[in-house]
Amino acid sequence: MRYSQFNRIVAVTAVITGVACVTALAQTQTPTPRPARTQARTQAQPTTPSYSGIGSAPTQEDLGALAWTTGPSGRDLPPGSGTATQGARLYLARCSMCHGPAGEGVRWQPGTFSAIHGPRLAGGNGVPTWDRQPGLVTTIAYTSPFPAVLFNTIAVEMPVFQAGTLTPDQTYALTAWILFKNGIIKEDEVMNSETLPKVQMPNRKAFPASDDAYLDMNKRGCYKTYGVCLGN
Repeated sequence: MRYSQFNRIVAVTAVITGVACVTALAQTQTPTPRPARTQARTQAQPTTPSYSGIGSAPTQEDLGALAWTTGPSGRDLPPGSGTATQGARLYLARCSMCHGPAGEGVRWQPGTFSAIHGPRLAGGNGVPTWDRQPGLVTTIAYTSPFPAVLFNTIAVEMPVFQAGTLTPDQTYALTAWILFKNGIIKEDEVMNSETLPKVQMPNRKAFPASDDAYLDMNKRGCYKTYGVCLGN
């Protein structure tokens, strides 16, 4: 009997001691404060500061050939001129390695140990269509909607590894050579800032000035519902 009562006293004492310890521990610990709300939520967003007197407009030397790039109007074309006859000699010296002696293109072939690959530039005879016809050749002259696309590409990207090194006269001459080799202009026609924008490209209807006309299949000359469009 005494042993049983002693066990009860020990058990009760242990429970009381445990509760007291937990309470004391809870009172000694400092609660972690909640993060205060940032003032950015209550304050208005600061305005972007304005700066003046910093930088300057780029010059012709800064832009290089990029300053010559233009759209259908040809407004920013540089002074200069060239013909296909002049462009032929320049083409052989600066372009034929990648695009072939006659503009037929160069394709990389396995085992030739050469990475040269240039698209065909001459001999185009049709604009791109959904139904590719046998014998259809589409070159850059037959995919570009206006002639300045050729001029811009040559001026900014060519020759490979030496982009931007051609003069305006050379760029006009090479543009004229490509147009001539695709049957679009005559060999002796002079290309310059006045005559080049007036050249009628075979694919001129691919990107009409009006977005409504571009989206309207009938206005684009499309004869099938899924968008096969005539280029003339």
